[in-house]
Amino acid sequence: MDNIVIVEYDRQWVELFEQEAIYLRNLLGKASILRIEHFGSTAIPGMPAKPIIDMLVEIPSFDRIQQEALPKLVDAGYEYLWRSDRPPGHMMFVKRSRSNGKRTHHIHMATAGHTLWERLYFRDYLCSHPAEAARYAQLKRDLAAQFSGDREAYTNGKSEYVNLITTKAKLDATNS
Repeated sequence: MDNIVIVEYDRQWVELFEQEAIYLRNLLGKASILRIEHFGSTAIPGMPAKPIIDMLVEIPSFDRIQQEALPKLVDAGYEYLWRSDRPPGHMMFVKRSRSNGKRTHHIHMATAGHTLWERLYFRDYLCSHPAEAARYAQLKRDLAAQFSGDREAYTNGKSEYVNLITTKAKLDATNS
C-alpha cells in the first residue's frame, strides 16, 4: 500500500504528462486514443499534490481497448484496474517507477460523455480561482495528515468538496 504524501507543486509535472502522452500515442496509435488530458492536482499550477500524474484518455470503446491496447499496456509494465466507482466504470492503468516501485502515473481511460470527463470542470475552475485552489490545497494537506496510510479514506474525504466545486464549475460554464 502506498502512503499518501503531499509535496509542493513541481513544474516538471507538465513535462512528465507530455512525455507520457507522446509515449501512449506512439504505443497505442491514433485509432485507440482520441484525446488526452492532464487532470487532477498535478495539472493545477501551484497546487500541492501526490506526485502522481493523472491522465484522462478518451477511447473509442472499451471493447476495442480491451482487445487492442490492454495487452500492449500490460506488456509495457502498466498495472490494469477496472474502476467501477464512476458508473458505468472505466479502465485505469498504474505506471510505477522502475527504480523504486512508486506510482508515477494514473491513466484513466473512458469514452466521451463518461462522468469522469466532468473532472475537467474542477481542474479548470481551480486554475482560474486561486482562493478556491488554496482551500482545496489545505483540505488535501489535512486529509493526508489524517489518512496517510489509507488512500481510500483520503479520496473519500475530498469527494464532497470535489463534487460541490465541479457542480459550481459546470453551472458557471453553462451560464457563460
